[in-house]
Amino acid sequence: MSASAPTAPQLRALVQRHALLAFFGLTFALSWSLWGLQGLLIGTDPISATWLGIVATYGPTLAAIMLAGLPGPVRQALAWPRRRLGLAGAVLAGVVLLNVLVASNPLASTRPAVAAVLWLTITVLPAWIVWSSFSRRHGVRALLQTLTAWRVPPLWYAAVLLLPVLISLLGLALLALLGQPLPPWPRTEPLRELLPLLMITFVTTLLYGGPLGEEVGWRGFALPRLQARHSPLVASLLLSVVWGLWHAPLHLQGVYHGIFPDGLPGILLRMVITIPTTVLFTWFFNRTQGNLWLVVLLHTAVNNSAGFWLPVTVGVYVAMGLMTVTLIITDRMWRLRPSDGVTTTAEGQTAALYQIR
Repeated sequence: MSASAPTAPQLRALVQRHALLAFFGLTFALSWSLWGLQGLLIGTDPISATWLGIVATYGPTLAAIMLAGLPGPVRQALAWPRRRLGLAGAVLAGVVLLNVLVASNPLASTRPAVAAVLWLTITVLPAWIVWSSFSRRHGVRALLQTLTAWRVPPLWYAAVLLLPVLISLLGLALLALLGQPLPPWPRTEPLRELLPLLMITFVTTLLYGGPLGEEVGWRGFALPRLQARHSPLVASLLLSVVWGLWHAPLHLQGVYHGIFPDGLPGILLRMVITIPTTVLFTWFFNRTQGNLWLVVLLHTAVNNSAGFWLPVTVGVYVAMGLMTVTLIITDRMWRLRPSDGVTTTAEGQTAALYQIR
C-alpha cells in the first residue's frame, strides 16, 4: 500500500523543522535554473538573458519570503496602509525611471514578448519586496520589517558606505609601503562627471547587482537560524561556503573572467575570499540588531567600490583579512550570542528589532 501524500499542514511542519535546508535548496533551485536558462539565451537574445540573470540574483530573497509566509497566522489588520502604498509606489516610480534611462529597449530583443515580461519583472520586484515588508502574514513582516527601518544614527550610514572605500585605500597603502607598483585607477573621469555616474551605478547595483536580491535571504533568513545553533564565527563560516558556492554558475559562464580564474579554481577562490566578507556582514547585522537596510547598503558599497572606481589588489585582501581578525577578536565572535536582539520566534521566523546599539 503506497504512502499517502503529505497534507498542507504536514508539509508546512516539515519545512519549518528543516527551514535552513528548505531555504538553501529553494534558493539554489531558483537561481541556478534561471542562470541555466540565461546561458541558453545569451547567444540569441542577450537582452532577455541579461534580465533573466537579474531575476536569478533574487533567488535568496524570493526563497526567504516564500518560506517565511508558510507558517504563522495571517494578520487581519494591515498596519500603516498609507506608508506601505507610499513607499512601494515611490520605489516603483524610481525603478521605472531608472530602467527607462539605463535599461535596453525590450523591443530591440529578438524575443520582444519575453523581454517585456522580464523587464516588467525586474521593475516590479523591488517595489513588491517593500510592499511585502508590511504584509499581513506575520512571518513575512517579521522577516522584512527592518528593510524599511531607515531611521538609524548617521554614524551607521557613514560606516557602511565608507568602510569598503577605506579598506581599498588601506590595501593600496600596504602595497606602497612594500614598494609594490600601484595598479592603474579604474576611472579617469573628472569628479563632476564621476559623481553622477557613481550615484546611478550605486542604485543599479543595489537593485540588480545582488544586494536587495540576496541579503533578505542570507542575512535575514539564514543567519539568525545559524546563530541560534552556532557562534557568529561558525555561522559565518558555514554561510560563506553556501554563499560562495551559489555563485558557481556565474563562474562557469565566465561572468567573472579577468577577476577570478576560470572554472573550478575561480569557484574555490571565491569561497575563500567570501569568508572575510561574510564575517564583516555578520558583525554589522548583529551590531545593528538585524537591520537589513544597512546590510543591503553595505553589500552595495562593497560591490560598487571593488573594481569600479577603486582598484582591487592583493593589498585589499590583506586589509580585509586583518580587519576580519580584528572583528573576530574584539567582538569574541567564537562565543554564542545571548538570546537578545535578533532572535527566532516560536513560528521559526526572524524577529529583528529596530533598536541600534
